[in-house]
Formats: sequence, structure tokens, C-alpha cells
Amino acid sequence: MKKTMTFHSITKNLFVLVILLFNVIISAQESTSNDYTEESTKGNFFSSEERQNFFVIMVGGHKPFTSGDNFMGKGLKGKSGIDFRVQMYVYKQFFIGVASGASYLDVKNQELLGNYKKTRISENYFYLGYEFLPAESLRLGVNISIDGDLRYKNTGFSSSDIADQYDSAKLNRYGFYLNYELGRHFMLYLDYGYNISKTNINTPSTVEDFFSKGKYSTIGLGLVFTIGSRDLISRFLD
Repeated sequence: MKKTMTFHSITKNLFVLVILLFNVIISAQESTSNDYTEESTKGNFFSSEERQNFFVIMVGGHKPFTSGDNFMGKGLKGKSGIDFRVQMYVYKQFFIGVASGASYLDVKNQELLGNYKKTRISENYFYLGYEFLPAESLRLGVNISIDGDLRYKNTGFSSSDIADQYDSAKLNRYGFYLNYELGRHFMLYLDYGYNISKTNINTPSTVEDFFSKGKYSTIGLGLVFTIGSRDLISRFLD
């Protein structure tokens, strides 16, 4: 619990920092937005000064797909999900970020999982990654979580006397995305994430392996809003 509280406190501080920096950054953003021409967007595969960003905000939805011989793959079926991420570029296209979201799933095998109908997974994690520039209007990013947690909420029990059940887990996530630039500070994204859930569910030893780990993938689509035109280290060096 202590680690979860630390995660959420850091997340809150990061969002506060975004708000405080916004007023400063937006003036620089406005001064550079008129320079976004076909000529200025040219750069190499690994970085481009003209296409550099400072912060990006990503908002979208996803479809979860469970897999494997585990409680998620055998017992749950993905329905929908939501995503929110804030990403900061530390040096050129290297970035760090924080993400929060939720996945909604139906129970497809109550004999394996229990007498409930639905599960919601709350997802929170820090991540780092790098973004490549393969074409003039495209950005290809790869990322990996460095600290994350999940919270399962099981609902829809057949008896109204049974309260909702909660379980926790650690999250390891590996992902990549493709952004299409519609303008200097506005993009569409398509992303894929592979998620491994290491749970804290108390179960008999005979089924411990089955419930100790869950696997699911997500395919997402959404909008990207960018702020600023220089990475963090370049701001200090200039």
C-alpha cells in the first residue's frame, strides 16, 4: 500500500508540473507553430530539431485481448478500455512518462474464476522509451514500464449479499505506437501494448500458478496533443 500511495503522489505532482509549465511553454509553442512547413519537418531517423517536442498528452481508448494458460486467458474476455498518458522528452527523442487507464472485461468461465460477471482493471505505471522518425508525418515509439500497478475490481455477483471484490497486482508492460501528424501540435496515434500482471491473489497451492500471473494485450487509438518544441536538456543548455 505504501508503494501505491507513493506512485499516486508522484503522479499528482507530475500533473501539477504540467499545469505550471503550460503557461510558459505555450508562448514558445505559438512562436514556432508558424514555422511548421514541409521543408522544416525534414530530419533524420533518430531525431529532428524542427520536429522536437517537450510534452505530449495522449488520450484514447483500447480493446483488451486476454491470452495464455492463466486466469485471464482462460476466464476473461476483453471489452473496452480508456487511456491517458503524459510524456516528457528528456533528450531529443528519449522520453519518460506516466500513464493511467482502465480495461473492462467480461467473465467467460465462472467455473474457473468465481460467481461474478465483470472485471475492471485500473492501470497506473511509469514508463520510458524512444521515438523514431521514419517518415515526414510519422513517429514510431517504443516503450517499457519501469514501475506499475494494477487493481482488479470484480463485480456482478449472483447474490446481492456479496460485495465487490478487489485484488492487486504488479504490472510489466511493453509497447509501441505509431503517430500520424495532422499538424505541428496535433496527431493521431495507434498503439499496441503487451501486459503481464503479477498478482497478489491468495489461492490454494494447487491453482497458485494459474492465478499468479495474467497476460493481456491492448490495441489502442486516440489523440495526441503536444506542448513545446525543445527537449528538457536542450532547455538547460541554451
